[in-house]
Amino acid sequence: MFKELKINSEISCPELRVIGVNNEMIGIITLAQALKLADEAGMDLVLITETSKPPVAKIIDYSKFRYEQIKKEKTQRKEQRKNMVDIKEVQLSIGIQENEIAFKLNKARECIMDGDKVKVCINRLRGRKTQLADKGVAVVSQFAERMLDIADIETPVAKSGVPGRNINIMVMLAPKKKK
Repeated sequence: MFKELKINSEISCPELRVIGVNNEMIGIITLAQALKLADEAGMDLVLITETSKPPVAKIIDYSKFRYEQIKKEKTQRKEQRKNMVDIKEVQLSIGIQENEIAFKLNKARECIMDGDKVKVCINRLRGRKTQLADKGVAVVSQFAERMLDIADIETPVAKSGVPGRNINIMVMLAPKKKK
């Protein structure tokens, strides 16, 4: 987020190191002289760094400067978002049919092709279904094996949870690295 800077009469430092309109160093002058120079140029006196000795101020058009800073931040956020990898989730069940597996394989392939990671899981095996956890591991493993042509297994098939009560089975797939 753009940090609002002190401008013109908000500045309280008695002496400032002033940078002119064309980025030329004017020198260390009093606040009154700096405000007069900025007023003559039809610009604003903006306090850039308050911590240095003496503080640095610049004569610029503040609204234009602020607009450019906000625009730069937006493009940086957009670039950052573009480089992020999303994790998509595909949920399976122990009694899943072949046609449903084929459908979910296609969806997972689309996600991998888009550069996203895919988490394949069977969630919340409870009660009597916990006895079928090995079958769940087989279903998830088979799904992962069918994706190996375009994806690498990032985290192997793993069971988690409390045995006999609540079991989750999952594997994480990532797009293959380009050589």
